[in-house]
Amino acid sequence: KQWYQRRVAITAGEGDHLRIISMEQGGDIPSVFDRLGRGAAAVEKGLQEVTKRDEVYMSHPVLGMITCCPTNIGTGMRGSVHIIIPKLIAKIGFEGIDKVARSMNCQARGSTGEHSEVIDRVDISNWRRLGYPEYNLVEDMIKCVNVISQMEDEIDG
Repeated sequence: KQWYQRRVAITAGEGDHLRIISMEQGGDIPSVFDRLGRGAAAVEKGLQEVTKRDEVYMSHPVLGMITCCPTNIGTGMRGSVHIIIPKLIAKIGFEGIDKVARSMNCQARGSTGEHSEVIDRVDISNWRRLGYPEYNLVEDMIKCVNVISQMEDEIDG
């Protein structure tokens, strides 16, 4: 079910038909995004060779990519950053952080998955999927993480 090569994980047959994950520690988001694109292209090429079809993913000209999970319709991409912000969590709480994130087209989650406990870090990700290109969604996430990081840095402590 899973295949790992360096910092790419590909999972088939879970919440979505296919999930491609690119990850690394640090803040080099362009590198992660580039690796994701290369991984998706490699999977698509392999599927084209096996199926002998040009179009191997289900898509709609208006809705975008069609997936099992209705919340991922559109690009199907969720970009996220885990950020350590203990002072901000203590000051405004997880709900306050999520409110800031939502105002910037993002969402906050626990760092070990949706609805997980928040201790000293949160997962910030884009929540828009439908009608936006991937680069806009990554930009949303970067801007939001920068604002939340600055809020953490401005707290005395």
